[in-house]
Amino acid sequence: MSEPISVSASASIGAGSIFKGIKFIIVSYVVSLALIALLSALIVYTSLPEAVCAPAVRIITFFGAFLSALLTTRSAGSRGWLLGAASGAANIMILILLGMALMGGKMISVSNLLMILFGAVAGMAGGIVGVNTQRR
Repeated sequence: MSEPISVSASASIGAGSIFKGIKFIIVSYVVSLALIALLSALIVYTSLPEAVCAPAVRIITFFGAFLSALLTTRSAGSRGWLLGAASGAANIMILILLGMALMGGKMISVSNLLMILFGAVAGMAGGIVGVNTQRR
């Protein structure tokens, strides 16, 4: 099997923690899909203007990056900002790759790079919150 990559004296990244990170990214996608479904219902059944849709979807997307980082780093104990940034960026990169596979488009664009950057920042925030909260 693969050897864990040593990050510091107290932390290592192995296959188990990578699978946990992927699991929490999937959880964040499920929550994000539920929030987008709620937004869709609000737009259809209320007088909420459609102009709200694009900013709301971006906020939901970055909330998903925050959530995946928070869940991933809860058991880390340290370096939440670093693990959170990696989790948030991975969350957005997977979304971009899925979007390209399903709808086409170019990989490297200013918009995609900004999305990855903001995803990493949201992930940093989620990672900081995650290492400072305890699992119950």
